[in-house]
Amino acid sequence: MKASEKRLLFALLGIFFLGAVVISSDFYFDKRDTLVAEAATLETEWVEIEALFEEKEIWEMRADWLTQQQPKFTSNEQIDQAIYQEALADKVPGVTTSKQTLLPTVTTPDYVQAGVSLSASGDLPSVFRWLHLLNRPESFRVIRNLKVQPDKEKPENVIATFELLRWYASPEA
Repeated sequence: MKASEKRLLFALLGIFFLGAVVISSDFYFDKRDTLVAEAATLETEWVEIEALFEEKEIWEMRADWLTQQQPKFTSNEQIDQAIYQEALADKVPGVTTSKQTLLPTVTTPDYVQAGVSLSASGDLPSVFRWLHLLNRPESFRVIRNLKVQPDKEKPENVIATFELLRWYASPEA
């Protein structure tokens, strides 16, 4: 083999070697970036798992309390009647209710929701005291879409229009 052919062969081998280095380094850096991103994701998931594990007892206590305290679903008629009675405010001085309309019962895998739409009128402290009593966590009632306006006929009174909902344990639970 002549010297020029040897140089040409070495140049060609050098180009092949350089091409192989470029291609393999590109593959290496792509793979490395993927693994670094996956490691960061796994690290974040691990931190979340540790945080949840630390809170495990709290959430178990809450689930136990929920299981013991949440009223059980009986029948649509009984829960509709119960929510209607709760919305009457018979025993609350200074508050009168009107325009009560039962809302459709909503059933989910976790709870059954009964509700009534109503208006309550009375002096501001009495109405808000009654709303506060209705909305205690242990009663599993919630007030939604609350709108409070002054009463045009009696300026010292307010009219509160809202939906009173109660959540019952799902029958499947």
